[in-house]
Amino acid sequence: MEFEEFEAQVESFRTERAGKQYPPGFQLFDSWTATDADLAEVEAELGTHLPSKYKRFMRVFGGGVFSFVELLPAKSPDGRSEDLLSVNTGIYAAPNFVAVAPVGTGDWWGFVSENGVCREQVSFLDHEEGSVQFDSADFYEFALTKGLRIGR
Repeated sequence: MEFEEFEAQVESFRTERAGKQYPPGFQLFDSWTATDADLAEVEAELGTHLPSKYKRFMRVFGGGVFSFVELLPAKSPDGRSEDLLSVNTGIYAAPNFVAVAPVGTGDWWGFVSENGVCREQVSFLDHEEGSVQFDSADFYEFALTKGLRIGR
């Protein structure tokens, strides 16, 4: 899927939900966007190149809430929240895996990294077993199916 098609799906989702009532404090989207410099810093610190579709998503939409999924921002907007570096360099960091979204059970969605390059596919990391399973062909598919629940 190309970015323009993905962006049209997001806009359609937003239009459908415009004006609907949600519980107090509930947000459909955050917008903790990343700059090219933020993403370059993350790549340098992690020693891997992030997928191009993921980087474009982060520059346009950013981390935080993306409807039904929480995405790690490249850099914490408040200096206290988890971000790509704190999660992927901490004591729970998984080798050869870049976590980008918590599942909510201690497991993560993210990218397998081989020889300094992340795969385009989004995978699921089981924190107890350490096993990694394919989830989505690319980040746009992941964001649509998990975040917007389109095409599940």
